[in-house]
Amino acid sequence: MREIFIDTNVIFDLLLGKEPYSTPANNLFQYSIMNDIVMNICSLSYATIYYVLRKKESHEIVLNNLNWLSILTKCLQVNENVIQKSLTSNFADFEDAIQYFCALQTPKCEAIISRDRKGFRLSAIPVMSPNEFLANE
Repeated sequence: MREIFIDTNVIFDLLLGKEPYSTPANNLFQYSIMNDIVMNICSLSYATIYYVLRKKESHEIVLNNLNWLSILTKCLQVNENVIQKSLTSNFADFEDAIQYFCALQTPKCEAIISRDRKGFRLSAIPVMSPNEFLANE
């Protein structure tokens, strides 16, 4: 089965309806579901998503969104190894480093899907926007 890693910003685009980015994010999720592509996310993303969405929605609505997300994605753990590699990496953004080293836990991960290409410029895994990934399919 094919696997990709979804950056938190793509999930925000989807859940917050941020146009022009929400349509490509929605298309990515639909395509992945229809084609049995595993969408991996970092466990840290759940806390980040909760924190941001909770400013706009009720606790119950945010938990419903996170539950829906947990059904559609596979959650990769942030462990000591991920943190140590992130701390000693040359990534400019610590959160991007954590997400990157989470993605590396999945040997079959074929792409990191993000709008922040420069945040992942040190990535050994190809980095694509949702539209770029879908255009290559």
